[in-house]
Amino acid sequence: MTRTYNISISNRIEETPRVTALIENEVFRAGFPQKDVYDILIAVDEILSNIVYYAYGEGGDGRIDVAFLIDDGKVELEFSDEGVEFDPLKKKDPDTSVPVDKREIGGLGIFLVKKLMNSVEYNRVGQKNKLRIIKLKTGE
Repeated sequence: MTRTYNISISNRIEETPRVTALIENEVFRAGFPQKDVYDILIAVDEILSNIVYYAYGEGGDGRIDVAFLIDDGKVELEFSDEGVEFDPLKKKDPDTSVPVDKREIGGLGIFLVKKLMNSVEYNRVGQKNKLRIIKLKTGE
């Protein structure tokens, strides 16, 4: 049985727990293992934080829409905002063999999202950034 959910928040970091709590409850309820749920929550937190801090400029007001579905061993989430156009997948992955204090700043969050999720896609549709992530249920 496919279950779909939509939630819209303002681009304020204090609103993100509303999204993560809903996702956590529903993904656990769908029978996903704890590790999968944590992977999804880490990815969601990274994505929402990036949108909050960078999409609308300092102090800018905006909305973040999150749509997600749970269907037969798959969680699919789409984040949508009308902020500055930005494709995080174009950023080069950090060289994790370099010591932390020698690395270029930034890019570790989306790198982590790509490692934790089975699929990550970005599209610009009209005036909206759309980032879709998919997590397939792993064995217990």
